[in-house]
Amino acid sequence: MNIKTFDATSTTAAPPTLTRGSLRATATLRERIESGFYSTGEFLPTERALAEDLSVHRRVIRAAIDELVREGMISQKPHCRPVVGQPGEDTQATGAAVARPKSTLPSSSLVALIMWHGAGGLERAGTAQARIFWSVNDQLAEAGYHAVFLDLSRRPEGEETAEREAAYLHYALDHGFGGVIFYPYTYRTNRDLVKQISQRIPVVLLDRTVGGDDVNFVGVNNYQAMFEMTSHLLRQGHRRIAYVTENDPIHPVQERMHGYIEAVRGAGAAELVVTTPLGGDKDDPWPIFEAVFRLPEGERPTAAVCVNDYSALHVASRLSTLGLSVPDDVAISGFDDVVPALPGGLGLTTMAQPFEEIGVRAAQLLLRHLENPSTTAEFIELPARMTIRESTPEPNFNPAS
Repeated sequence: MNIKTFDATSTTAAPPTLTRGSLRATATLRERIESGFYSTGEFLPTERALAEDLSVHRRVIRAAIDELVREGMISQKPHCRPVVGQPGEDTQATGAAVARPKSTLPSSSLVALIMWHGAGGLERAGTAQARIFWSVNDQLAEAGYHAVFLDLSRRPEGEETAEREAAYLHYALDHGFGGVIFYPYTYRTNRDLVKQISQRIPVVLLDRTVGGDDVNFVGVNNYQAMFEMTSHLLRQGHRRIAYVTENDPIHPVQERMHGYIEAVRGAGAAELVVTTPLGGDKDDPWPIFEAVFRLPEGERPTAAVCVNDYSALHVASRLSTLGLSVPDDVAISGFDDVVPALPGGLGLTTMAQPFEEIGVRAAQLLLRHLENPSTTAEFIELPARMTIRESTPEPNFNPAS
C-alpha cells in the first residue's frame, strides 16, 4: 500500500514563494480536510481564527489557502471565505469539475493530536504546544503517519473544553484513526473515556496523567525539577522561600509543590505555600500573597518559587506595586522556560522543559504501540534543565537574619 506522506521541511511540492511557515500551515489544513475534520461544503474558519489557531501571521494563512485552491482542495470566490471542495474535484468559478487524483491516505495512518495551540505572545520560540506538535509531526511523517491537529480552544478551561475533548476523542475512534496523542486540560472529567479509548487504539498522554497507570504518558519530572530549583535557592542562603501556585489538582502542579515542600523540609527551612486565584484574571486580588509580602523585612520571604513562568511575571508585577524589587528584595524563579525575561528585561531563572524531546518521545512511544498493540503502557518522565538568570543572583543579605 502506498501511503501519502508530507515532509514539512521540503519545498519541492510547492511554489518557491511559500515559506516554511506557509508549508506547515498548508500541511495542517490539508490534513484536516483529508481526515474529514473540515467537511465537504463547509466554510473554513476565518483567516483571523486560523492565524490564532496555528500561531502564525494572517499572510501565512492566505498563502496556505492560495496553495490549497491551486490543489483543488478548496474553492474561493472573491470576498468570500473558502469552502472545502468535493474530494477528487476542483470546483472552478464556472462550476465545472476537474478530475483530481483521490488521496491514498488511509484513516489508520492518521494520528489525532488533541491539545491547545498555546498562549503565544511572550513565548520566545513559538508556544510550548507548537514545539511539541512539530516534533511529533516530524517523527510521525518519517514513519508514514500524519498528525492531525485538533485544537481545544484559545484558552481551554471548564465544561466547554471537557465536551470538546470528549468529542475529539470519539472523533478519532469513530473515524478509524491509528492513535491519539492527547494533552488534557480538564483532567478528571474524561478519565473513564480516555481509559476506554486506550483499550481500542494507542493513546499517549502529555504533561498530565488521566485514566490510570495503563495509559501511556510522557512529561517532565516535575517533582525533581522543583526540588532542584528550591535546593538552589537554599544553597544561596535563602531560608524564607515562598512557593506561589494555583491550587489546581492537576499532576504537574501537585508534583511541583511536593518537590518544593520536600526541599525546604529537608533543609529545616520555613514552609510557606501561597495560593493564587485559580483561572482568575491577572488583575484579581491576591490577598494571601499581599499579606505575606507586606510583612516586615525580617519576616517576609526573600525568594518566591513560582509554579510557572507566567506566574513569575505576575508575581514580579505585584511585588512592584508593594514597593519591592526583583532581585534586590525578592529573588524569583519560574518553571517551563517559555518566557525568558521579567518586565523590564530582567532574565528569569527557571526550569526548562524539553518540549521538543517530549514530542519526539511521545511519537516514538505511540509508534511502538502501533507496531505491537500488546506492548505494556509506559510512564516516561524527562529531566528539566535549570537555567539561572538575573532574577536569582547571589544574595547580598545575612542568611541568618
